[in-house]
Amino acid sequence: MGGIEDRGGVLEGGISRARFLKLAGLGAGLSLFPGSLFSAGAAGAQAAGPEILADGRYPIAAWWPPPPVPNTNPDPVAETARRYAELAGANFNAAIGGNGVSNDRANGLALTACEENGVRLVLADAELSNAIKGTTTAAQGVQAEGQGEPEGVLQALTEQDSRQDLQAQAAANRAAITQRLQELYSGSEGRPGFGQRRGLAGIFVYDEPGRTLFADLKFAKEEVERVFGGGELPYVNVWPSYASPKNALQSPSYADYLNFYMDETRYPGSAVAPPVLSFDHYPLLLNGRTTADFFYNHAVIRRFALRFGVPSWGFVQSMGFDGRAVGLEWRRTPNEADVFWQINVALAYGVKGIQYFTYWTPQNNEVKFGNALISRAGARTPLYAYAGRANAYLRKVGAVLLPLNSASVTHANEPTPPRGALPFRGNPYVRAATGSPVILSFFNDPDDPAERYLLVANRAPNRAAKARLTVSNLVKSVESFDPSSGETGAFAPLTLGGTPPQYLYPVMSPGRARLYRLRTA
Repeated sequence: MGGIEDRGGVLEGGISRARFLKLAGLGAGLSLFPGSLFSAGAAGAQAAGPEILADGRYPIAAWWPPPPVPNTNPDPVAETARRYAELAGANFNAAIGGNGVSNDRANGLALTACEENGVRLVLADAELSNAIKGTTTAAQGVQAEGQGEPEGVLQALTEQDSRQDLQAQAAANRAAITQRLQELYSGSEGRPGFGQRRGLAGIFVYDEPGRTLFADLKFAKEEVERVFGGGELPYVNVWPSYASPKNALQSPSYADYLNFYMDETRYPGSAVAPPVLSFDHYPLLLNGRTTADFFYNHAVIRRFALRFGVPSWGFVQSMGFDGRAVGLEWRRTPNEADVFWQINVALAYGVKGIQYFTYWTPQNNEVKFGNALISRAGARTPLYAYAGRANAYLRKVGAVLLPLNSASVTHANEPTPPRGALPFRGNPYVRAATGSPVILSFFNDPDDPAERYLLVANRAPNRAAKARLTVSNLVKSVESFDPSSGETGAFAPLTLGGTPPQYLYPVMSPGRARLYRLRTA
C-alpha cells in the first residue's frame, strides 16, 4: 500500500485497515490522508477517533429510521434501499438505529441501503442493549421485526419526581457486552459481522442514562472503542435539562449530572466521557411558546463541550405530541420556521451535529404522537419537505462552522434575556446592536487568526427580525454567506452602511439566520 506499514491490522499513522477501507469506500478521497494517514506523531494521533466526526460532513441524523421490511416483501433489499434513498433525499447523511432496526437481518439490510445512499448508520442491537441493561430479550419483549416503542421516549418525557424510578434494573452483564460487541464486529456461527461495513458510523450504547448507570456505560464505551478500533462512535445521549433530578438524572442538578458524566479526572471509574456530548430537548409548546430552559440547556451543554474538548450534538423536535399522560406539557407540530429556528439556535450555541426526533412516526400507548416526517403508514408529511429544505441549508452552513471554534454566544436587544443566556455588551468586532432580538455568535478559525465568523440568528421562531450592528474599525471587510450559491454555498463581499461608523443590517425571516465572515487584515 505505497509504503504504509501494516502492524497487526493497524496502519502506520494510527489508522486501522478496516477504517482505511471504509474511508476509501465512502469516497472520502486521499485528500483526507496527507495530514493524518501519511504522517506520524501528533498528526497521526489526531486522525484517531470516530470517522463521522472527521470526514468534513456536518452530521444530520434521522432518529427512529424506517422500520424493517417484512419477510413477506418480495424484494426486501430493493424496498429498504428505496426507503433510505427517501431518507437521503431529505438531505440526511446519518441514521440512528431503532424502530425495529435492531437485529442482524434488519441491520444488514439497513447498512446495505445506507452504503448505496451515502448515509451512515449508528447501529442499534437488541442483544447488546439487553446486556447493558442487565435484562433478557424475553423480559424486555424486544420485537425482532416491526415498530415497537421508541427507546427512551417515555424516559425523555418525564418531568414528575413522583414517577417510579425509571432507571431501576439489574446489573449490566459485562461479559455479555464484550461477547456481543465481538460478534457484531466479526460475526459468529453463521451470523454476519459488521465491523468493516463502510456504512457503519457507530454503535448505539444508551439513551438518557441516570448516574447509577455511568460505570457500566463507561465500560461499554471503552469496549466499543477497543473492539472496533476507535473508528466507530460509541453513541450515548444524555437527558435534557427539564428531566427529573431524582428519577432521571439521579444527581442534585443538571450541571452535577454532566460533571459526573464527563469528568474522568474527578470520577475516573465512572465518567462515561464519550467522544460526543449528545443531548435532546423538545422546546416547541402550544401557542407559539417555547420551554423556559431551552437556552439554559444549550448554554450548559456548550460549556461542558468546550471544557472537555468534544463536539456537541443536539436534536430538532420534528413532530408534535401530547405527553400529558406522563406529565409533560403538550408540544406543537412544527412548521418550517420552527425547524429552521431549532437548527439555527443549535448552530449559534456551537452544536456540531443535528438529530431529528423523529424521522418515522412512533406508536406509543401513553404519549400521543402526531405525524413526523414519515407517517406510520410510510407516507411523506409536510415535515419531510420542511426538513429537506432545512437540511440543505444546514449541510452548507454547518460545513462552514464545523471546523470553527465557538468563541462567544450572546443575546442582543432583549431587556431580560432568557435563563442561561448572556446579554450582548459589545466586543472588539461589533460595538453595539439595536433592533429586533437576535443571537450573536462569534467563531474563530484556528487556521486563520485574521478571520472571525458571525452568525446572527433570529431570536424568535415566529416573527421576522431586523437588526443594526455597529461594526468596529478593526474589521476591514465583511462577507455574507449565500447558501443558495452552488453545491457548497459561497461568501460574497458586502458593502456596509454608514461612513463611519460602519453598520451591518441583518434581515431575517422567522427562525432564520445570517452568516458573515469578518476580516481584520
